[in-house]
Amino acid sequence: MFRPTALWRLSMGLVLAALAAGALVHPAEARPLADEGAASRPPVKHKYSLAECLALAERNHPNLWAARARTEAAVAQAEETRYLPYSQFSSTITTGVIPHIGGTPYFGSTPFSQLNTTFTSGLNPFLRVEINGAIPLYTFGKIDAGNRAAEANVRVQTWDYEKFRNQARADVRRAYFGLSAARDGLYVLNDVSSKLDKAIDDMKKKIESSAPGVDEIDLYRLEGARDELRVRFGDTRKGESQALAGLRFLTGVQTDFDIVDEPLERPDVTIGPLVRYLTAARLYRPEINMARAGLEARSALLDYQRARLFPDVGLGLSASYAVAPSATQQTAAWLGDSFNRFGYGAAIGIRWNLDLLAQGARIRGAEAQLEETQALNRFALGGISVEVESQYAVVLEAKNREETFARTEHRAKGWIKMVQDGIDLGTREERQLLEPLRAYVSARASHVQALLDLHFALSELARVTGWDGAAPSK
Repeated sequence: MFRPTALWRLSMGLVLAALAAGALVHPAEARPLADEGAASRPPVKHKYSLAECLALAERNHPNLWAARARTEAAVAQAEETRYLPYSQFSSTITTGVIPHIGGTPYFGSTPFSQLNTTFTSGLNPFLRVEINGAIPLYTFGKIDAGNRAAEANVRVQTWDYEKFRNQARADVRRAYFGLSAARDGLYVLNDVSSKLDKAIDDMKKKIESSAPGVDEIDLYRLEGARDELRVRFGDTRKGESQALAGLRFLTGVQTDFDIVDEPLERPDVTIGPLVRYLTAARLYRPEINMARAGLEARSALLDYQRARLFPDVGLGLSASYAVAPSATQQTAAWLGDSFNRFGYGAAIGIRWNLDLLAQGARIRGAEAQLEETQALNRFALGGISVEVESQYAVVLEAKNREETFARTEHRAKGWIKMVQDGIDLGTREERQLLEPLRAYVSARASHVQALLDLHFALSELARVTGWDGAAPSK
């Protein structure tokens, strides 16, 4: 089952901070009227889209660099396994000095004590080179089993990279959507604040002219609502800064970074039936594919341990060369001349490790490990199915909630328009604007929370299925 990583929890913290002020989303036509924090932000030459942020994270994220390095190490191990059986050759080179050793090819006239000469006597160099090795001819499946296990390990590491890649993409989407929500909140707060400023100015003029039906209590209510909005400005800007810092870390772009100025809209994703996502998880989910590769690796290791009960048949090769100018060369067939010789040979041989009892224990251990991996594979399949079904239910709930609050927000905007028209015509008082404004802010906050939850739910659905097409593209 999925366990949240530290980076995932960091992204969630950034997103929740971005929503601390309600995380209002501005309509497509709304734009800020007086953002005090905008002047403090330096201009940015290029603003990054979601696709660009995802590409940057894949290129720069430290976890992905580490996963790529592990994959390269597994590839190197597979190459080593492929070449290792044919690398059983060794060479020995010896050199030094020896005294003069006389005699004939058939009789040595130099006594053994001559070998214990001192360095003050006449010494001459000698050289000895030996090469020995074996080429396997038949190993009863050991080489094939080792290659299969190494190749399966490469697939395990490849899918491990995909697991971190999916997690990184989910983290980027969470931070990106949270930052968009914080920016949209600033736009709506500016819009609502401007309406309150206009209503307060009009009410002050009516109070100064002693207009009937207007008193200072209504003015205090409007000013209190405006002060409450100003407090939310600070919270939303704080969330914006934190989410932007998180995106800079995830993408690796530390300077001159910002995202495109677009409203957070309904995701451009068609939600399909549940069976589509269950099928996608079985095909693309990295953990399932890692389990499959692990099963193949354990099976190959079991075959290797069983093959170790049998011997190795190989072709042994050897060659040697020795030269010592100060020693008389011996040419008799039964004499072994260790000072002057050249020889080579080849023979077919068998090498058999006879620790059969210990090898039987190793086989039972490999069988137990294979059984353990099979059980974990069944657990992964079942657990991921539960995870996909649960997340699919979250997506449907968020979709229904977003559609409901979208209608609520639309009605609140119509209410504001009716009251504003009445104020402009003189049939309504400014104090009557306070209630629809509060209803609009509440509806907009609920709508953006539902929008953000829907974006998050779809992003998480893409992660739990391993199918990136299930996530919003912008």
